[in-house]
Amino acid sequence: MVSETIQEESSEAWRQALLSKIAGEDELTGEELERHDQFLKAKEEALAALSSQQETSTKKVAGHRRSQQVRFEGKAFDEETARKLDVIAGRAVKDGTRREMERSKQATQEIAAARAEAESALQAATKLPNQKATVAPSWISDEEYKELGYPQLDPKFRDKEWQKKQLQLDSTDPRHNPNLNRDQNDPEFWYHAARKPFNKALLRTEQHWNSRREVWLKQFEQVKDMNQKRELLAELLEDCSTEVKRLVAPILHFNITMKVLTGFVEKGAKMQKSFEEVISAEESLGVLQGIRNRVDEFGSQAAEDMLVEYDARARSLAEERQAQQGEEKRVADVHTLAQIMNWGQKCKKDGLVEWEQGNWAEAYVSWRQADDTLRPFKAADKENGQLLSELHGAVAKNLSQACMKLGYWQEAVKAAETAAQLCPEDHKAWFRLACALEGLGRLDEAEECLHKIDECSVGRPDRTRIAKDTQAKREKLQALRDREQASLKKTVEKALARNVFSEEREDHQIHPALAKNTSTREPLEDSTQNSVQKHLTREGAKDLLLELRDAYRDTTFQMQIFKLARDVHGQKDLFLANLSKLALPLQKPILEQFGFEPSEKGVKEMKQALQEHLHAATIDEDIRRAADETTMAFYGVMYDKLTRDDAVDSPPSLEVRLGRDPREQSE
Repeated sequence: MVSETIQEESSEAWRQALLSKIAGEDELTGEELERHDQFLKAKEEALAALSSQQETSTKKVAGHRRSQQVRFEGKAFDEETARKLDVIAGRAVKDGTRREMERSKQATQEIAAARAEAESALQAATKLPNQKATVAPSWISDEEYKELGYPQLDPKFRDKEWQKKQLQLDSTDPRHNPNLNRDQNDPEFWYHAARKPFNKALLRTEQHWNSRREVWLKQFEQVKDMNQKRELLAELLEDCSTEVKRLVAPILHFNITMKVLTGFVEKGAKMQKSFEEVISAEESLGVLQGIRNRVDEFGSQAAEDMLVEYDARARSLAEERQAQQGEEKRVADVHTLAQIMNWGQKCKKDGLVEWEQGNWAEAYVSWRQADDTLRPFKAADKENGQLLSELHGAVAKNLSQACMKLGYWQEAVKAAETAAQLCPEDHKAWFRLACALEGLGRLDEAEECLHKIDECSVGRPDRTRIAKDTQAKREKLQALRDREQASLKKTVEKALARNVFSEEREDHQIHPALAKNTSTREPLEDSTQNSVQKHLTREGAKDLLLELRDAYRDTTFQMQIFKLARDVHGQKDLFLANLSKLALPLQKPILEQFGFEPSEKGVKEMKQALQEHLHAATIDEDIRRAADETTMAFYGVMYDKLTRDDAVDSPPSLEVRLGRDPREQSE
């Protein structure tokens, strides 16, 4: 111990002496340098040992703390166990992450497979057999495309060879492609492009789509307007009397009732009266009572029939009012006038191109488009007005010619009248009108048009040629009159030979529902003289009449009746002469159903079979009722005129039996 103390003191003394030499910059001996190196090494070893001791103590403290913090199910674990638990936990996390990624990948693959399967199924469903390139959309078939009313496409549009040939001609032949050396800024460039058959088909398809869209929008607006009116009427009816509510409530859901009540609202607004005052009037209650009686007796079908009749009469009155007032034309400014005349000239030229190629329907469409464009406008000054009238008159003459070629005689007359009104000195316009009137059988009016042509041809250098044409037309009209007189004479002789006008036939008159009216020009021979008469049971006769009634109540047939009545201007003879031909397609399936021949002969046999029940001593009430209903449906809008005496304004007793209030007709 003493030696160690002495050694430490000597070492300390040596160190102090060494420091003093270093501070004094004295030279050191070799022994001193060696001892200095040993000192430095010992110092480094001491520092390293001290550092290792500190690290060991730190690890122990950390391990102790860690062993205190790591617990599982309430138990503490040492450092090694805690480390193993950490490894196991990390491995479990990695396994869970890996499994989650695998599940996500599998789900992604399943979604992709399902999507591919759905796409393949959609392609298989929309794929048509032997489908080729077409203008029609690929998501519908050609049958659906036709059913929707789109213009039919030429089959050659699908021929690749034809398309290849057209492209070759367009790039080499200026006769086939007028735009070959034309600038795109020239308006004629686009006019010629639009005349191409394929481009025209695209434009017609687009126009049809736009028209369908306008119809949808109009229907949507009508539905919205009707819903608003229903809400308004519901509020107005709340203020009405209990009697009115009881009368209207059972029939309020029918459209015919809504239209009548809406008319009462408009009437009250014009007369500055309340809705309650208008609907409580005796006339209004009579109309509602008539609707209620017919619905109670014949059901919802009667409401539909009344609605069809109401719409037909409303359209007829609107057309008559428009014809009386005339169409009010708008004054076009210079810019608008230039646009409509350029477009009218373009459509006129399109029609001429189609007419030269024999495409009458296409020419009709082009000229009709030009007429629709020019008709609503007039020029502000006389000079431009003359140019507009000449262009519109030329278009109207061409349109009349196309209508006659297609058999649209009424439209042909209207177009020719427009041309004659715009250009009263144009003999071609009057000749077109004469030809159109001849097609309708109005021979006297056609003769008057020929007199107008004679007046217009005075002073013209080609008067001789015009006179020759008019003389040929007069001879043709006279031949038609002679043939009609001969046919009428032959018909009367046959009627007299069969005692048609004798008093004995009064007890054997055919019911109006079964009347088969034949044309006075070509009377039909009686094909049932040598045939065996067929018979029907009472139930069979009733069922047959009901089937005919339901067929005649078809909306399309009723609209055809309305058009026929309008075309013949309400003339009874002409209407009855054409009604039988109009009804025959509806009668054929019913005739086959009840064992009759589906022809005019079968119609006669059916009438004879029904006469046994309609002319019996005691007519069955159900059969009489069915026959009356069939008569009303068969005559349609002409029922009142055909069943009412011209000298009497009151309706026949048939309407009273069916519950039709006479005041309803006036309304």
